[in-house]
Amino acid sequence: MELVEILLKKLNKNAVVTEIAKDKDPFKILVSTIISARTKDEVTEEVSKRLFKEVKNVNDLLNIDEEKLTNLIYPAGFYKVKAKNLKKLAKILKENYNGKVPDSLEELLKLPGVGRKTANLVLTLAFNKDGICVDTHVHRICNRWEIVDTETPEETEFELRKKLPKKYWKVINNLLVVFGREICSPKPKCDKCFEEIKEKCPYYEKIKHFENILKKFNFKKVSKNNIPNEKGTYILKIRLKEGKKIKFGKTERFFKKGYYFYVGSAYGNSINLKNRIERHLKDDKKLHWHIDYLLKFGKVEEIYITNEKVECEVANEFMKKFDFVENFGCSDCRCKSHLFYLKP
Repeated sequence: MELVEILLKKLNKNAVVTEIAKDKDPFKILVSTIISARTKDEVTEEVSKRLFKEVKNVNDLLNIDEEKLTNLIYPAGFYKVKAKNLKKLAKILKENYNGKVPDSLEELLKLPGVGRKTANLVLTLAFNKDGICVDTHVHRICNRWEIVDTETPEETEFELRKKLPKKYWKVINNLLVVFGREICSPKPKCDKCFEEIKEKCPYYEKIKHFENILKKFNFKKVSKNNIPNEKGTYILKIRLKEGKKIKFGKTERFFKKGYYFYVGSAYGNSINLKNRIERHLKDDKKLHWHIDYLLKFGKVEEIYITNEKVECEVANEFMKKFDFVENFGCSDCRCKSHLFYLKP
């Protein structure tokens, strides 16, 4: 848990909902957390401030006109759905809980618009109870740090309950939301990260290793419209948005969402980098090579080429740091794989 400890010392900011929670009002914490789902922090902050000027308690929420409520919470993500859920929420809280926000996970999860993320955050911020709130930031960063190996935030929560010491449960969300928003975002700003984190981060280690591969073998990045008529070795960086079972040949495997690096080559008399890579990029290509099956579902985001004949050497370099899909794209050599994986 060294990485968490480093952030505890380095970060002195709070996420928006944590700021709102300073007065320990369960109603405001619950409502602002519902609003925050799929909404940028700055929008959540703006909307919450505007809303709580007029809606201070369950009775206010119960009595406010739904159209007015909708306008108040615009432009939060799915603001119309959230307005409907908040109106239902007020009615349920009034009728079933005497106007109070329940303080148990089971009861919170019964409320409209409340999932495990919201319920756990309300427990920790409003009632100081143990809970692990896992949003997209926590899910992404815990996977990058290889604390967990999961596909969904809910899976991450259950894994963290097994692995994370309880003293970190209440603080992990605030820490990683701030860190994820400013540095370890979907497109990470590793150059802005704390040196102490970079020294221990498995994700950063892989990124640097990839950069070293490019440098060692003289790769250059090219656009899809500017692939040269030359021979050489290439790397395709492929993004798979969602995990998926994919069958290639007689084999079926589950491919996790994230980034895949495929190492190929174009050395034949009638083959060059341009026609080989463009074949991979076609939508109507025949499913001839293993990579074609992955490319049915994944998108090529970056292309790197070198004129050096180093396909297997590059694959073996990837093998030193990256996870790989065994026996993928290596039928005519002794490499374990030519396809390598990086968590998103």
